[in-house]
Amino acid sequence: MMDTHVYRYRNAFSLVEVVIALGAISFAIIAILGVLPLGLNTSHSAQNDTRAIQISQDILTSVASQAQSNFPHTVVVQPSTKFSFKLDLDTQHSYDTLAADNNGRLIAMQKATDAPQYPYYVTVRIDPNPTGFDSNYASVVTVRVAWQPFATNYREFVRVISKY
Repeated sequence: MMDTHVYRYRNAFSLVEVVIALGAISFAIIAILGVLPLGLNTSHSAQNDTRAIQISQDILTSVASQAQSNFPHTVVVQPSTKFSFKLDLDTQHSYDTLAADNNGRLIAMQKATDAPQYPYYVTVRIDPNPTGFDSNYASVVTVRVAWQPFATNYREFVRVISKY
């Protein structure tokens, strides 16, 4: 008697199909990894913009809240750090010895050349003669918050600080 073996084919993937599938998956993973640095840069940029807003808001709000009683002599106060910095709103002046850390805490520097050691460099400019206002009652305060490289990455915030 003759032995007859019946061969049954199993449903499986061939080696060619597996290689094609792995190629497609690796192509997709490489595309996703290529977008990752862009997402990180966008996240870092958003963090810097948010921190710049926080720093300038701390300064402008502190000065504006004191203007009614202390105009033109005000003090920047950051209660969380016990930081204070005097601003005279009646003189055209630029204060360039302020910096901030990654948490937005203000730091008084000895000189402006110390700025590169801090993540944020803060400049406050005072214009005591704003157009359309009496100089005895208002000044324009401009806060510029910059981060590395300082020449190209910055945001400026302007506010008219009034005695009334």
